[in-house]
Amino acid sequence: MNDSPRELTARLARLEREVARTRTIALGAVAALAATLVIGATTLHPPAALSPSAVTIRDAAGHIRARLDIDGVHLYGANGRERLLLGLNENKEPALHLDDAHGTMRYSTFLDPTSGSATTRYYSASTQALATLSGVDEPYLRFYDKAHSWRVYLGISSSHDAILNLANGSGHLAAEMLGGTAPRFSLYTGSDEQIRSNLAVNSSNASTLTLLDATGQSRVYLNGDDLPFLRLLTGSAVERLYLGLSAQGHPLLLLNNHLGGDGYSLTVNDGAYMKLFDGSAVERGYFGMYTGDAAAGVSIYNADHSVHWTSP
Repeated sequence: MNDSPRELTARLARLEREVARTRTIALGAVAALAATLVIGATTLHPPAALSPSAVTIRDAAGHIRARLDIDGVHLYGANGRERLLLGLNENKEPALHLDDAHGTMRYSTFLDPTSGSATTRYYSASTQALATLSGVDEPYLRFYDKAHSWRVYLGISSSHDAILNLANGSGHLAAEMLGGTAPRFSLYTGSDEQIRSNLAVNSSNASTLTLLDATGQSRVYLNGDDLPFLRLLTGSAVERLYLGLSAQGHPLLLLNNHLGGDGYSLTVNDGAYMKLFDGSAVERGYFGMYTGDAAAGVSIYNADHSVHWTSP
């Protein structure tokens, strides 16, 4: 059926009105959506807080609670103090910082800029380090007092032995315990960390105890070998007393003169005997059992060790 020119004109007019109405509705929807996005953006990211390198998020009260910038992610408390940083520290190394309610850093884990190893630190309210844990090739844990003097060191030594060090209030070494093939325990004094006592296992696998004077000279030495002994020495390392077992396994007491030479000797084997020596370490008297017949006797010698008198 063919439409007349009048009907065709009326139909085209209706179509134009419908298209115009549809265009108006679509433009209104787009405008409403754009207004919604602008309002939402204004609520979350006020134009005044935006910068080319940071994105911020605020709470309902308008306080910034999170920020993302080139240094990482920052979280804030309601008072505006930073509470957490996950990103890069002042050395541009990866780090995690935890802060208290006042914004003071109390915990930090980061990569050491020199070694590249992970390091963890705990801080006091005055930002002084209280403990450091480091994952270097010789890992260690170190504790500090309130004056920031180190007091405890627990770790692995350069020779791969376990080590525990204790320091005095001035940060100087006071005690050291070393575990390994040659374990030892040592005590130190003074700012020069002078060793005063050493309990150890030596290269012969014998336990030893050494006591030293303030100048570092050994004064007492105790050895727990198969033939144990005790030695007392002067500050010039002269042995004055020896108490122990002889090479034959007999108990032996030696008292030496100021030069370290023989002065007095007491030995017990099958019997017992005592020897006296002069200042030149020459034997001058013998009291005890004679070798062979086990008879008791006394011998007195001249300075050249010739017999002066004997009985029986």
